[in-house]
Amino acid sequence: MYYFIVNEHGASGKGAITWALVTHILEERKLQYKRYISQGKGHAATIARHICQLKDDDKRIVVVGGDGTVNEVLNGITDFEHVSFGLIPTGSGNDFARGMKIPRIALLAIEKIINSKGDMKMDLGEVQAKGFEKKVFGISAGCGLDALVCKKVDSSLLKKVLNKIHLGGLSYIILTVVNLFSMKTSSCTVCFDDEYPQEFTKQIFFAGMNCPTEGGGVKMAPDASTFDGKLTACMAHGIPKIMTFFKLPLLSAGKHQKLKGFLARPFSKVKIISDQIMTVHADGEYAGDSTEVEISCKKNCLRILI
Repeated sequence: MYYFIVNEHGASGKGAITWALVTHILEERKLQYKRYISQGKGHAATIARHICQLKDDDKRIVVVGGDGTVNEVLNGITDFEHVSFGLIPTGSGNDFARGMKIPRIALLAIEKIINSKGDMKMDLGEVQAKGFEKKVFGISAGCGLDALVCKKVDSSLLKKVLNKIHLGGLSYIILTVVNLFSMKTSSCTVCFDDEYPQEFTKQIFFAGMNCPTEGGGVKMAPDASTFDGKLTACMAHGIPKIMTFFKLPLLSAGKHQKLKGFLARPFSKVKIISDQIMTVHADGEYAGDSTEVEISCKKNCLRILI
């Protein structure tokens, strides 16, 4: 059975238009499905938990929405064994769709879902800020500048305005520049896997990437794969903010990995301890403020309809 979780308000109403097209195809193919409409923040997770409790050994949960709705659903799934996941992207960032090579054209996306055997399993990540609950993520999790930007974008009037002209992704870039010069950098200890801890100064951000991009297409980890059992670190540290500003175009283009002040490497788990309270995100959704953060990979966790 297909269970569609629809965010009708995503990207200034694009979700409702997309769902109308999808409904036509489902009826035409005479496919069995149920539709659930997300009514607000957190509701998609509640719907996903409800679906997982149903007596159905082949639950095909499909999100019609953006990265925020995807993250809510991933955190609502309690039965990964009997669930497969699909996405028809209607958001402004769509980094999950970009990472999984899911078409942004609804008719192509639903065709892939219908024709998929659901026999591929992707990795997910898990992040926990000390004092807060664990969060699952599909795209990325991190602390510092990128998390601070995600937190502010979530309530930003700028994003709402840009969404109306289909340029919502620009809000991440604009707010990144603004917050870069106002945020405090930190000194931190980073321990990858079971290696010896490393000390870093002037940390600007740390991102644990499952997909290659975040923030609407910024290529933080161009070589990241959702099928390799690893996450990829992208960290900026030890350089003046003004230098980071000038290197942002290279970061957006994925040409930063060999630049001074950037660390890039694969890992299975990492623990970060900072001398400053850090804002933490999971797929752009707020995950806490803390001086201690742990990020890990959940290998072959989610059956994906692609």
